[in-house]
Amino acid sequence: MLGCVRRLVRSYLESYETAPERIDEVVLAVDEACANTIRHSYGGRADECFSLEFRSHAHGLEIELRDTGETAPADKTAVTMAARTGEANLRPGGLGIPLIRQVFDEVEFLAESPRGNRVIMRLDREKT
Repeated sequence: MLGCVRRLVRSYLESYETAPERIDEVVLAVDEACANTIRHSYGGRADECFSLEFRSHAHGLEIELRDTGETAPADKTAVTMAARTGEANLRPGGLGIPLIRQVFDEVEFLAESPRGNRVIMRLDREKT
């Protein structure tokens, strides 16, 4: 499933004329976001659904990931001062959110009620 996601994201970025050096890192970051959905929101069940929506506008592009799984705890997605300064205590299995925040210019993690999550990842046009 994630192989299909990576191909879809790559195709979209190429059609958007994203700089080749940015494509791989954006594909990896979206892959990490989707893997987190499977791992955490759905407890590892790969048979659940999530959606990706791509939007472009004058200032850049957005990729929105939406699921209907367990809502992510706010402390797991919050931006800490250590994460902002690159001093986060990273460990295997905990690299996804810092990577996503590093690749994208802006990231929003939104909890849906009563279940589900939205992750909105934005790139500025000048940096694509």
